[in-house]
Amino acid sequence: MKHSSRLLSLTLSLLLVFLLCACGNSGTADSGDAVDVHQLAADIVATGVFTDVQTENTNGQALSVYGLDEDTVSDYSVYFSSMATPEEVAIFRISSPEQASAVTEACKARQSSQVQSYESYAPDQVEKLSNAMIGTSGDLVYYIVSKNNDTVKKVLQDYGLQ
Repeated sequence: MKHSSRLLSLTLSLLLVFLLCACGNSGTADSGDAVDVHQLAADIVATGVFTDVQTENTNGQALSVYGLDEDTVSDYSVYFSSMATPEEVAIFRISSPEQASAVTEACKARQSSQVQSYESYAPDQVEKLSNAMIGTSGDLVYYIVSKNNDTVKKVLQDYGLQ
């Protein structure tokens, strides 16, 4: 009986250790640290939730469009449409936690600017802008304008993002 009691205690102790390890936050995908912003943006574009062709901006113009600089953002990937639609994917890795608010505000300013442009140019596109996804998760800030936010949310969740 004494042997069974020890075995049961040992088993329960090990189970508790495994449960605590499983519930712990590793600090990687949940905080955005391990996420490749270029791959995340490419995966969102690959879902097919865009009606217009998305082209990754690789010449640095994106930071200027958002009014950001390399002191604020340490890495980023931005896909623009051809201007026929406001569809866009922007994933920014902030340089420090203090930058989250500034980058989020830059995304909101981009959204507002686009609404003003499209109200007269293509009013049927304003609804997409009104439903734009602007959010933060760990050290990432994102701005996404698509025709299907549910699909985009699934990709973000697959990366461990909120």
